[in-house]
Amino acid sequence: MFLASPNSISTVVQSDNTRAIAFHQLVPNLVEKQPTRHIRRCTLHPNCAVRFRSVSRSSCQMTDSQASNKTSSPNSFAMEGPMVALLMPFKPSNFEIDDASFIKYLKYLWSAGIKNVVVNGSTGEFPSMTLAERKHAAELCRTHWPGTVVVGISSTAVADCIELLEHASTQATTANNGQRTVADAVLLLPPYYFASVPDQGIENFILAVLQKTQLPSYLYNYSVHTGNLVSTESYKKVAERLPNLRGVKCTVTAMTDATRYKEAVPHLQAYLGGIEAQALEGLQKGLDGVIAGGMSAVLPQLVTKVDASFRKGELKQAQAAQATLNKWVSTRDDLKLMDVGAGKAAMSKVVPGFPTAVRPPLVEVSAELQKKLVSQYPE
Repeated sequence: MFLASPNSISTVVQSDNTRAIAFHQLVPNLVEKQPTRHIRRCTLHPNCAVRFRSVSRSSCQMTDSQASNKTSSPNSFAMEGPMVALLMPFKPSNFEIDDASFIKYLKYLWSAGIKNVVVNGSTGEFPSMTLAERKHAAELCRTHWPGTVVVGISSTAVADCIELLEHASTQATTANNGQRTVADAVLLLPPYYFASVPDQGIENFILAVLQKTQLPSYLYNYSVHTGNLVSTESYKKVAERLPNLRGVKCTVTAMTDATRYKEAVPHLQAYLGGIEAQALEGLQKGLDGVIAGGMSAVLPQLVTKVDASFRKGELKQAQAAQATLNKWVSTRDDLKLMDVGAGKAAMSKVVPGFPTAVRPPLVEVSAELQKKLVSQYPE
């Protein structure tokens, strides 16, 4: 099991500003020395009232709440129901993470029945964020999300992935003052930029990262962006060497590109992404669920309706929910919008004040197109 060094394991212990939760480097001149723990100020947000505690290994034990959340046994961990890949709200004035909007957004998803979220994924614009920002977003999510948190740890450098993994493995204080790891599970893409590398290179990369942890782990195929694919053969090989591997997310354009992973390793989970219009079909073909992206997640109640109705055997209700969801998502395609920008533009309708800003190289949806988009929102 990976264990972070005693001075790097951080947990929130006190805050009179619940909007600000961030990952912070330990700054020596801010340390108030104590025998086994240190209290330190927020360094990412100078005016923040948050205090963090670095604790020793012995105090980083799993709590009862974690045990009940299945993270105590990575080999038995299994996601239940759909997931939502979170958008990351940025302030239009300076492109900093908008903590307040993020918290309101999480509350909206929870109230609609979503129980599982992915933070720092593609929908969250992770390639445009610094490591410190990604750690901040992960802690903010854990503090304000009572359900399952899957943290994206993808990067082009193994060392960066491991740094994010270390952070995901640390303890955080939840909104109800409980203790849980920042991540219940982690999500890892194959390396990108160096495209079309051989399977052995992909396998070496995955093992170099995920052998460092016992956290439940999921692989993530999105070859249109990475230029690399975790083949089914590589998937089977790393599954044999990673007892904590729990499945794969397949962001694909064809259903067979997802189902073959379920067929390759049936005891592991396979989640569908990218073609939420086929979420019901995926369930019917044996996939474990869908990870809803920008546009589909604007209607989380329909995402959960498709899944719940199917599992109850209520096929007509599932089909009706899927049809409404598909009609909504098709609006994005009709307007020729990218999913992240469209998702933010639409989210501003259901989460008042949610910013539509995206970081370069993505382009924000114009006011004219946003008006056309939200006019098609199914009331």
